[in-house]
Amino acid sequence: MKKIIFYSLLIILISKSCKKDDDSVKIRDVADQALADDTDLKNFLETHFYNYEDFEKLDDFENLDIIIDSIFDDNINKTPLINKVFKKNIPIESDNGPINHTLYYLPVREGNGENPSKVDSVYVSYEGSLLDGSIFDRSNIPIWFDLTSVVMGFKEGVSEFKPGDFSVNDDNTINYQNYGQGLIFIPSGLGYFAQSSSLIPEYSPLIFKISLFTIKKTDHDGDGILTIDEYDIDNDGVPDDSDGDGILDYLDKD
Repeated sequence: MKKIIFYSLLIILISKSCKKDDDSVKIRDVADQALADDTDLKNFLETHFYNYEDFEKLDDFENLDIIIDSIFDDNINKTPLINKVFKKNIPIESDNGPINHTLYYLPVREGNGENPSKVDSVYVSYEGSLLDGSIFDRSNIPIWFDLTSVVMGFKEGVSEFKPGDFSVNDDNTINYQNYGQGLIFIPSGLGYFAQSSSLIPEYSPLIFKISLFTIKKTDHDGDGILTIDEYDIDNDGVPDDSDGDGILDYLDKD
């Protein structure tokens, strides 16, 4: 549990350091940007593929990286990502009402556990990149993410994947197998939108490669009620504060 708290705090600090407001950036219309992002994402998905043939031959105990490449030259007959991905329409509130943002995801390796909820903690390795292929963040060593502390597109995507099994060796090291792997394609409205950092320009769609090893159901306030059971009881997409004391239910022991 201490490790979960440590990594959760670390991710929050990293997220805050990445998301710096740039006053010189003109805030774009949310609906226009959602449409532009979806056009860019579809173009990428139509012109790229992943090494699906390698995964078709993969056994339960093998480890294999997801590789994305362009459909060009020797790869001209590969099946494009657009023919394999699933999509989710996620509404985001704006001045003109809710605007749908389309997130694309692809479970490359199924996994065999229970999907995490959007408020659980997940033990993952990952790589984040832009559509031009430049990598802005990665961790080859699995770390814990608290899904309440990450951008919406990441939590929505990871919740579509499943973890795997593990066994403990005599030296207390752990082997993971049958774990889930996948890709998430996130429009900027479900990412950092107008915020930018040195590695992520404003209004950037994001790509994540994910390996999901295990999950932990969370009880953030330690009141004996799982976060999923008190986070958003009315299902309006907003964390609840039932007693109106300014502390969200999932963080409020009262």
